[in-house]
Amino acid sequence: MCELGYFFKLLYFLTEVLFIANFFLPKCRGECELLKPLTPDETKRQTELLNIIKPLNGFTFEVKDAIAPTEYTYNISICSHIEGSEPNVAAMQYTKTKNFSLGKNNMVDIMGGTDWILLSYYGGAKYETHCNYTERVTQIMIICDPEVLKGKFEILEERRLSNLSNCYYLFELGSNVSCTLKKEEILPQKLSSGSVFCILFFTIVSVYLICGFLYKRIVIGAKGLEQIPNYSFWRDFGNLQADGCDYFCRCGPRQESQAYRGIDDHLKADEERDDQLLNM
Repeated sequence: MCELGYFFKLLYFLTEVLFIANFFLPKCRGECELLKPLTPDETKRQTELLNIIKPLNGFTFEVKDAIAPTEYTYNISICSHIEGSEPNVAAMQYTKTKNFSLGKNNMVDIMGGTDWILLSYYGGAKYETHCNYTERVTQIMIICDPEVLKGKFEILEERRLSNLSNCYYLFELGSNVSCTLKKEEILPQKLSSGSVFCILFFTIVSVYLICGFLYKRIVIGAKGLEQIPNYSFWRDFGNLQADGCDYFCRCGPRQESQAYRGIDDHLKADEERDDQLLNM
């Protein structure tokens, strides 16, 4: 009995996981199929664009016509199937009396440029009185919005004239998938470790000099060069640097002071001193 209870608990847990996944994840992630025939270069380019928009696959958007919000409602999916419709239908138009297929995800054309991608669905229901009785076409203009994956979705135009064959429904979607430069590339580049070190070094040196100068001038009452913080240390430090530079960099013979003088040197020095006294 205990094992049966554990089994039912596990089954309940799996059911909850599937429900949450079904609620939060896009439903029915599908794939778009390109119209044929295409040249190898066209196939390569369009396949690259389909891979770019893959993060949007499976998302479905609902939008109402701004001119007649109570008359037309659209469900548009990205490379996926609209639930409750015929197979492969990726765009639907709902009216009070009829519903129309606006295109299929197995009849797709796609093109792109700088910060835009145009996804087109063909194979929709035929017009009954307009557009020379051609099939309906849906075009989705995906424009760059670096802030979001799934941004604002709206209908821009329904091109429908009785004497034209190139009729279409045009929608617009903002998404970062179509951005030539991604958000992290648009933002200023991070500072290198060398730049951070230089900033910290010069900041610390500036604080040291300013605070030390004020302390010695105001508190101690120093004047002139004595106002420099640790002046004696830096003065000796400079002399040591000069001696080191002289030792390593000079090529000529160096004059060295004699550690002692001989007897002859003392006699010569005394004679010179006596000569100077006689001249006076």
